[in-house]
Amino acid sequence: MTTNVGTTETSAARLQAGFQLGDYRISQPLWPLRIADAYRADGPAGPATVYVVHAAIAAHAGVREQIIAGTRHAAALPEHRHLVRTLAAGLTGDLLWIATEEIDGSLVRDLLAKKRATGTSGLGIRAAGNLITGITNALAEVHHGAIADESVVVNKMGRVRVVDLALGAGTLAAMAAGLIPYTTTTPPEAKESAPPSSTGDVFAIGALLYEVLVGRPLERGGPRPSDVVPDVNKQIDEVIARACHREPEKRFGRVDVLGEVVSEALNRGGALMTAAVPTLGAQPALEQQTSLATEIGSPQPPAASAGMSIDRVLAAALADTTEKWLVSKGRLDYGPFSLADIVAQIEKGEIVAGNMIMDKDTGARSDVGEHPLLSPMVDAAKQRLDELRRAQAEVAVQSKDKKRGVMLYALIVLGLAGAAAAVYFVISSMREAKKEQIDGVAAIEGASLKVSVSMPKKPPPKPAGRRQGGGGFQQGGENLALDMSDEGEDDAGETLSMDRVYGVYSKYGGQLGGCLASTGEHSANIYINIDGKSGQVTFVRINGKTSGPLFNCLGRVLRSMRFPSINGPRTRAEFDIAM
Repeated sequence: MTTNVGTTETSAARLQAGFQLGDYRISQPLWPLRIADAYRADGPAGPATVYVVHAAIAAHAGVREQIIAGTRHAAALPEHRHLVRTLAAGLTGDLLWIATEEIDGSLVRDLLAKKRATGTSGLGIRAAGNLITGITNALAEVHHGAIADESVVVNKMGRVRVVDLALGAGTLAAMAAGLIPYTTTTPPEAKESAPPSSTGDVFAIGALLYEVLVGRPLERGGPRPSDVVPDVNKQIDEVIARACHREPEKRFGRVDVLGEVVSEALNRGGALMTAAVPTLGAQPALEQQTSLATEIGSPQPPAASAGMSIDRVLAAALADTTEKWLVSKGRLDYGPFSLADIVAQIEKGEIVAGNMIMDKDTGARSDVGEHPLLSPMVDAAKQRLDELRRAQAEVAVQSKDKKRGVMLYALIVLGLAGAAAAVYFVISSMREAKKEQIDGVAAIEGASLKVSVSMPKKPPPKPAGRRQGGGGFQQGGENLALDMSDEGEDDAGETLSMDRVYGVYSKYGGQLGGCLASTGEHSANIYINIDGKSGQVTFVRINGKTSGPLFNCLGRVLRSMRFPSINGPRTRAEFDIAM
């Protein structure tokens, strides 16, 4: 493994080789970051990277709290090829440290510095496209908050990885506290204490895209990428302008949508989108095509012209018959399909807004109703099918009017009989609904699963001591009970009552039972931590484990739940489900 140590000169070896931090022994310095210094280290499972937070940063209570919370969140995430895994964290003396898996490659910050030293600017179009695709894939379902050129590493094979997700919230808090300066990638709303968000990461990634293309930070009055970077068209200028808009609601709503737009614009020569329902035909002249950055902000797609043609980007995509796309409807995935298959199903109304489309090769996901290429087709297909249904309804009404006079008396008799049947049906339905509520019967995709969900109990606190496994906080030769699962901490402040906890998760019996059915399990013991302020589930353990298919499925359902917020730090609960 070769690691390029870009700016090691400025990172004086504050910790000497051999210094012990918990189970990790420092071997050599790597690079300085805004709030920490990175070191190569040897850990219990082999080589690792350890970040030692600067003393002034670690001493600030608010920033320290955000660093610990960010570390817990990062350690609980499943593995992702574009994210460096967080392994552990601890406090040794006054040194707050975080351990991650070994990092192979160079910081984007250092790659840009080397380019400037040789008199060149930027990393090139292909490298920029690869970089943004990797970052947006990594942050599609999580928020960073302070993404910058020091947050990303690229190795010799071109693999892109976000390395400092655990430090993102802490870095943003350090800026707000005045401990470090804001950067050009910081969204304007963050300077007004706004929390990390998807639109905030969109701003930061757009600013980073500008920097890796032009070779200098984004600033008002700076050159447009299309003016200084060969073979870059003006549509990239529009994409960056929208991503970095001062008003969050006018940016792209999700980082993965931004990634798809940038990939099309840089790797295929343009960020164009269709203007009509896709029917392969003659292409319009390039000057007649509308840029994505303009059309995507319009409330309605432009009217279709005669022939209803599509642009060259979509035409090329449809010509690819590779079956690489999965479609998620509810809790089930269908596919794989080619893009042409996807379009055919959209035209039939079988794929609609709200269904998710996923590239099974890269893992990128997007709502088909928000996809930059497919959303106009979804809207047009919905409008066409609605018009067809209205026409059919009008025909049916006219037919009924002709028969109304003849069938009047018969309808009166049938109406009375129908009313009696309806009363009987309502009473029966109410009885059945009550029985289903008691038995916990949940309908799942047309089938029925009998799922029982137990009342929760509050787990007893475990004795303080040395914690094993990922995410445990350790203090040198002494033990510090700062377990990222929250199990070792005493409860303090307000907690949710178990009745209120049950009132939320009992509504998800169908989804929880669906996970049991899909994995062939019949029961599960579930342990959760609920964050007090946000009401979100921050930690999950299934049958004593934090990995595996059942953990992944149940974890997605549990993390989608929203519990009432409280003043206390968190609530712990444990319950069982069975079918």
